[in-house]
Amino acid sequence: MKRACIIHDQVNLLLLPILGGLTIAGLTGHVAAELVTHLFLGYVLLDMAWVLVIPDAVPSLPGVILLHHFVTACLLCIPLRYPHLHRYTCIDGLVELNTFFLIARRQWKPLRKFFSLAYWGSFVPMRLVVYPALIPIFLSEMRAARAGWWDTLICVGAQVILTCFNIMLLALSLMNRSKRRSEASAADGKGAAAAGKLASGGRLRPDDAAYAAVKAAPDGSAEGSAVRLRARAV
Repeated sequence: MKRACIIHDQVNLLLLPILGGLTIAGLTGHVAAELVTHLFLGYVLLDMAWVLVIPDAVPSLPGVILLHHFVTACLLCIPLRYPHLHRYTCIDGLVELNTFFLIARRQWKPLRKFFSLAYWGSFVPMRLVVYPALIPIFLSEMRAARAGWWDTLICVGAQVILTCFNIMLLALSLMNRSKRRSEASAADGKGAAAAGKLASGGRLRPDDAAYAAVKAAPDGSAEGSAVRLRARAV
């Protein structure tokens, strides 16, 4: 992973729990929801500028991230015109806790299993239930406020786009999960083959197909067993 991405992740690992906590505090009345909107808008604009200047700050698809941030900023401007909608910033903003779990499992490898469970456990209710459920609610709220068609389009349209983004994120997450499992299965196969060869008295050469997998073998894996066998064989 590139250094720019690691730095960006580390900053977000610090900021996202704070933003997530603010959304909860806003919903419970301990913090003014209007303050949460302003802080969220500032965060989104700063992060958008960061990714715009340094695209490598994100693992992939910087253009999609920039579009997401732009749409989010447009949506956050709606409560500034219709103050009674500030509480919806707190509801939508809860999703940043899920984003925290996503980044944490990427950066904190020893706790990857825990954060994967937290990520998937919060993904469905936050991204696939709350976000689409808010679409008709936003439409109803804008109609009740007698908002102009342009404001209504921005509010409802932005929520629709963000919901589509969540569906895309689901597809990408499932694809990456399948890819990791396939790679792990292939690596285990190479490690097992190498272990069998070494156990029967053979020696691995640098041009063997399993050699690279064995060299990078973690403890407890088939490759790791092969490494230990090789050490004894030498």
